[in-house]
Amino acid sequence: MIKLIASDVDGTLMREGERIIPPALFPLIHEMQKKGIYFAACSGRQYANLRRLFAPVADKIGYICENGSLAVWQNQIIDKQTINREKGQALMKAILTQPDCEVLLSGVNTCYVQPKNTEYISHVRDHVGNDTMVVEDICAVEDEFIKISAYRKSGVDAALAYQFTDFAPYLIPVIGRSSWMDFLREGCDKGTALDALCAHLNVAANETIVFGDNENDLPLYGHAGMLYAMADGHPKLIEKADRTTMDVVQQIRRILETQETRK
Repeated sequence: MIKLIASDVDGTLMREGERIIPPALFPLIHEMQKKGIYFAACSGRQYANLRRLFAPVADKIGYICENGSLAVWQNQIIDKQTINREKGQALMKAILTQPDCEVLLSGVNTCYVQPKNTEYISHVRDHVGNDTMVVEDICAVEDEFIKISAYRKSGVDAALAYQFTDFAPYLIPVIGRSSWMDFLREGCDKGTALDALCAHLNVAANETIVFGDNENDLPLYGHAGMLYAMADGHPKLIEKADRTTMDVVQQIRRILETQETRK
């Protein structure tokens, strides 16, 4: 019996170039509720951002945010991982020294930027859709450090990650979307956040199905009963996946057809 379905957002639920969640998912989430199945968004995005994307069902689903640094159920934080302030400050200074790199600091409710270029502010606020505060000195932000990200418009890669090896193993680089590199605290990822959500909901790992498309979804492997990878996703994820799909909504519909209503 399936009790929880969790899905990545960018590249998975929202395919390349899409800016909204497929509307057909929302009635399926209501159907899932009737069958006693929970749904969770599992993303590198911030909590406020995800709530807007899932507005029609915002209070009916769970959230794994910031690539696993924050897990929320019914507006209650059930798991939160923070970064040591001094280590985080040193990393942000290092990111800012890299040519063409911008830095983003994620708190629980907002993110902070110290932009080199005003175009970056527009990208974070309008394209990514984050609640964003512009600051003069990002290292002076008093909020908790949940996640730190490097943004490079031309793309991020292993060569850029190599510039930050001095921060390992405490801070681990995670590449999701092609222009972003997130840094998470050691032992913090989508898999550990899924474990926390499952424990809160009294759901066993083998009662869970997850969907993903990229390297930042690899930590979900081994934390769920079944892992679906997008058929055009990252080869490393496809190699680990139990199955592949090209349409998450259609696949969830098929899963629901096989599920009886839980008493």
